[in-house]
Amino acid sequence: MITIIYRDSLLSVSEKYQFEEQLSLEMRFCIEPDGRIIECNKKGQLLVDQFGPNFLRFFTEQIAGEAKVYLNTIIESNDIVSALLTDKLSDRDLGILYNGFFKDGKIILVGYRTQMMSRLAGEFVHELRNPLTIIKGFMQLCDHTKEYDKFQPIILSEVERMYTILENFLTMSLRKNVYRSMNPDELCKKLVSFLSSECAVHKVAFDYDISYSENVCKVDLDKIKQVLINLLRNALEALEGHLHEKKIMFRGSVEDKGYRFSLIDNGPGVETDVLKNMGQPLYTTKSKGTGIGLSLCKKIIADHRGTFCVSSVVGKGTTVSFFLPFISP
Repeated sequence: MITIIYRDSLLSVSEKYQFEEQLSLEMRFCIEPDGRIIECNKKGQLLVDQFGPNFLRFFTEQIAGEAKVYLNTIIESNDIVSALLTDKLSDRDLGILYNGFFKDGKIILVGYRTQMMSRLAGEFVHELRNPLTIIKGFMQLCDHTKEYDKFQPIILSEVERMYTILENFLTMSLRKNVYRSMNPDELCKKLVSFLSSECAVHKVAFDYDISYSENVCKVDLDKIKQVLINLLRNALEALEGHLHEKKIMFRGSVEDKGYRFSLIDNGPGVETDVLKNMGQPLYTTKSKGTGIGLSLCKKIIADHRGTFCVSSVVGKGTTVSFFLPFISP
């Protein structure tokens, strides 16, 4: 069997821009009544660069007629007018939802691509599913152990995290990273309780090996926790239907200039063609997957100036790890 290593590197520039702009859904245009574009934002400029500085040229001849009627309706209305128009770029989505109004002899349009809105919705569902999974697991443990007081703080913290996620998406922006200096082994210990309890619920054997570190890393605890939860869920899903004893190992190890966090499973492993595409936005092999989880993990680690790595041996299992640099003394 051959071990394949997947991308032990930072996000590429194009990937970084793709994520940083994922929530910047708005296309803004200032248009003359005849369709000529006077001003636009960066998103709108993509259409202008390809089809020219006239709004009506974004569409096929048939749709251009609808677009012209829409512009006339805006001019005649005293309210915001909405329309869903399919431009020449649309292939997998419905098109662009435009909201427009008339002011000072000019048409102001704000558009949202439905495909990007669908991606955002998928990301939103994905992020809410993480704390819900943890809450479900601890509620099951409470029912089994009757130790409600022991698990109540963790459940409440996950409810609070769901509230934060909702708040972030309602404002259409991700929370800024809140970094603090931490010993990585102490960080590992904070994560072990979550990992072990989830494995217990899924009847998966769990073990860990954490190396002590005198140095510290700069981390956003909530974001790193989010990464580990995503990786753990992927590992648990890989072990579903596995006939042998299911095992997951969490390891923290000191390296030359930083600390490596690794999650190891003894599942079926990952085929070469799948491994090559892992971490690409919206790529998934799961029937109900969003293709967002692993790519978000990559971005979080890149924001920490760390690196991300996946290695797998078919029939033996998969190791997913990330490396965080030490803070210079």
